[in-house]
Amino acid sequence: MPDLEIIENRLSSFIEDLQNLKKHQNITIEDIKADKDLLWILERGIYLLIQNLFDIFAHIVSADFNEKWDYYSDISDILVKHNIITREDKIVLNQMAGFRNRLSHEYVSLDTNILVDIINYRLSDFSKFLSIIKSYCNI
Repeated sequence: MPDLEIIENRLSSFIEDLQNLKKHQNITIEDIKADKDLLWILERGIYLLIQNLFDIFAHIVSADFNEKWDYYSDISDILVKHNIITREDKIVLNQMAGFRNRLSHEYVSLDTNILVDIINYRLSDFSKFLSIIKSYCNI
């Protein structure tokens, strides 16, 4: 069983970051172009959400399944194998991992359309994973 104190601390931060990003829903590309601080807030907020999500899932994988992983895609494979997430969830999780990598390494050429799409239409993906974690950990 994962250390629930670790999970709860990470979830607390995750929920706070998700709520902060929800404040920016209905944002436009023009809003971002007009406010570079907003661009930074959105990039950093999404990065932290994704990183925190994978940190939680990595903790679960290590604690409950004693499986090692090298890539975030390995984590999603293990979660599917143990029926924690669906194959459809795996696709979304792998897309998140890819976007996290772009935020980390290719931020200069990042397409703001993707940021707008995530903030306006994809935050529910994070909420879904939050529910999966809470259900799995009985929190």
